[in-house]
Amino acid sequence: MLHDSDGNEEHTTGSVNEKVAEKKPNDGIKDKCQCTNGCSVRSCSCFESGSGCNSSCGCSPSCQNLFNHLDYFFGENHRLSAHSCFAKWLMNHSKNANGFETIDRDKLRKRLMKAAKQVEAFDDDDLQEWLEEWRTIDESEKLAHTQQLFRLLISDHSSSFYYSFCDNGVFDEDCHWHCVKCQKCVEWRFWHCNRCNKCTYGVSSPCERCGRM
Repeated sequence: MLHDSDGNEEHTTGSVNEKVAEKKPNDGIKDKCQCTNGCSVRSCSCFESGSGCNSSCGCSPSCQNLFNHLDYFFGENHRLSAHSCFAKWLMNHSKNANGFETIDRDKLRKRLMKAAKQVEAFDDDDLQEWLEEWRTIDESEKLAHTQQLFRLLISDHSSSFYYSFCDNGVFDEDCHWHCVKCQKCVEWRFWHCNRCNKCTYGVSSPCERCGRM
């Protein structure tokens, strides 16, 4: 299908601004959960957003949210949430936090480094600094440095780039994003139509399915 609206984006307020607000349904502050079922399902707002629960949540001490244990990837004393794409990948690869230990962190690091080099993401200041240090550190320092790369590319506080498990590549956050409702990565020109509950092409175009502006 051809799309003729790429070079003619609207600059008016109203419908376009409404769609921009809809574009990333995963943006915004997440409510703390009040779960009673262990926080291991999508009905838990923390689990859904790839975040661990904390003392402000209403869940019980028996909380089973696997995202409480992201220090395996991000390191101790770094309480971060998973990037939405990484969160989806983890849910597909780990039934619980014990499953994290079956994930080879060194293999994951190599996967991220290969993808970053293919798009010259290491030209980014933070990633370039990381790579320069990686070339000089001792073996005993590699795990902590690997976890730093994970914080840069697969946490919710990533650099200007993130790693997409959907597309197996590193992308600029301004040009690519992961929709938590569709659970897939899309280009920036796509926005999420709440009526159809699917992403549609063209920031200034109506929904391809229902015609909503």
